[in-house]
Amino acid sequence: MKLPCLKLLSTAILIVTISACQTPNPTLNETDTQTTEIGASPDALLTPTEEEILSAFELESNQYWLDAALAYQALSIKSNQPEKSSFLIKSALMLYEAGNFFDIPAFFDSLQESDILEQDQLYKSTLLAGAYFAEGKTYQGLLGLPPIEEIIDWRYKALALNIRSKGVLAIGKPKESAELRMQISDYLKTQAEIEQNHDFIWDALNRIPDSTMTKELSKPQTEQVRGWLELNLIARRSDMLPEKIEPWMNKWYERYTDHAAAKLFALNLLEESKRINIKPERIALMLPFSGRFEPVSETIQNGFLYAYYQDQLAKKDKVAQVQLNQGQLNQDQTFKTELEIINASTDAAEFNLQYRQAIENGADFVVGPINKALIESLQNREDIPVPTLALNYGDESKPSDLNLYQFGLNPEDEAEQIADYALAQGRRHAIILVPDTSWGQRLHQAFKLRFESLGGFVVDSETYPSRKSDYSVSIKKLLNVSTSNLRKSMIQQVIGQAVEFNPRRRQDVDMIFVAANSRQARLIKPQLKFHHAQELPVYATSHISSSDANAEDDRDLNGILFVDIPWMLDNKNNLDHQNISALWPNSSKRLSRLFAFGVDAYRLIPSLRRLMINPQDSVLKHTGTLSVSSKGRVKRSLLMATYKNGSAVLLKTPDQ
Repeated sequence: MKLPCLKLLSTAILIVTISACQTPNPTLNETDTQTTEIGASPDALLTPTEEEILSAFELESNQYWLDAALAYQALSIKSNQPEKSSFLIKSALMLYEAGNFFDIPAFFDSLQESDILEQDQLYKSTLLAGAYFAEGKTYQGLLGLPPIEEIIDWRYKALALNIRSKGVLAIGKPKESAELRMQISDYLKTQAEIEQNHDFIWDALNRIPDSTMTKELSKPQTEQVRGWLELNLIARRSDMLPEKIEPWMNKWYERYTDHAAAKLFALNLLEESKRINIKPERIALMLPFSGRFEPVSETIQNGFLYAYYQDQLAKKDKVAQVQLNQGQLNQDQTFKTELEIINASTDAAEFNLQYRQAIENGADFVVGPINKALIESLQNREDIPVPTLALNYGDESKPSDLNLYQFGLNPEDEAEQIADYALAQGRRHAIILVPDTSWGQRLHQAFKLRFESLGGFVVDSETYPSRKSDYSVSIKKLLNVSTSNLRKSMIQQVIGQAVEFNPRRRQDVDMIFVAANSRQARLIKPQLKFHHAQELPVYATSHISSSDANAEDDRDLNGILFVDIPWMLDNKNNLDHQNISALWPNSSKRLSRLFAFGVDAYRLIPSLRRLMINPQDSVLKHTGTLSVSSKGRVKRSLLMATYKNGSAVLLKTPDQ
């Protein structure tokens, strides 16, 4: 590493290996004290000794970060410019390496403007951006980051690449993030660092939609970028099944012999496919086919059965696969994987008996239940004997058995993604409007926590009466229109006559997050316009989507930005969607998402263990881009859309 402007350092000092710095703290009194003779020049008092400089470098090279920070600060006190500026920057870098991110802005604030020279301002900006990002202030961090190409010092350039890579990934630019990570590879020294960086690249690539991946591969790419893209596509198309991935990997190796991923990553990928795939021989599908859960269970079952037959027939008979794709299900087949469908009880004790019986009958994988109480009863078991995919979520605070996975259409996922998207569009000050229900409060909490954790501000929030159709009281209060009308009344009282007055909404916000179903949203949007908020961007979850998709009725939804699953927004060339529509033509559109949910529930099974072991990995399915936390909870990332002329229109992501 070449340190800028350290003119006092000898060649011997410059070649000291720098890595970065915690040991006993040297006191500034000890390092500051110098004895001088009467008549010595003032500059002599401002010259650190070679021994002191070497000591600071030694602390840094041994990774005693905080001690090194103190040492460099002490050196700055004894130095004139430009060395003073360099030592101060190094002190801040040591704080960053130590993880003391909160101290970095305060450290720079404590300095005089003249302490940091122009030549070191880029490094100062990089460290401040890193500190903001580490604190969760993604957008402040990205905005403050200087142009990477202008940074000369390799250490700060690597830091800037790292910050930008994480930042653009957080705001939905996975391909750019992966490419930045590939650049970081040039600055990594150890095998552990290289492997960790490859994992980051892979995580970013997993977040690229299939359609975008195909488009990118049709464009000119560098050999490194193309190699990574093709490798990721192989993993996707094979579902990480060893029998599929191995022949494709062999072809990849023929072309990319010298690729960065060829040395170890690709080999590990192949071995991982053999180690972590779940291959059940008998699946028990446990759903309640009576009572209030009946229509939900039947729709999920149909989606699950479709995926099951498609998979089994593909393994057995290509002709049968063609029949399936033409909308036919042949149930008179004997398959490698057996499937037992159980009408599951909603009573915990009875369900547990059914669960145990299914395992005794040979089930080595269970799908279900769907109600929260039963999932929590599974969480309370001492052990889960076979891998189990619950189709809802239990108590997140409870520890979870490694064999218990939880997958549902969680509305909190949507609220969090709305927060991400709004911030990416530059929205910083939000207001929230939700119904007076527990569902509304869940979405309110999820959006607020996410938005504020990333640097946004929730200025105000209100609830509206969910069972009524007039929300004007709540809307006026939220927009401060009531306050504006009050000012009008006061003025009229003071002057004793009527005045011309146009009420104004509050001007301290730049977006509104609305939780509503389609009926409520159709009422809210015009009322917002009536109360002078027609130009305020409105963000919502998928619940605003109309089940009957009537363009004339949905015109009141025009302009609302919302998230939804690929099954609903990107299905024109979706063969599964076409087949299911042919097989169940009279099914309710309101339940359409549950077909996709059932399909994904089956197709997730082989990947569950791999995704939980690698929470940064994801797979693109009909219900979104899916990842699995270390607790076995499936998280969804959805597509962004808006309404135009009464119809939902898919918005392109930054990478499309």
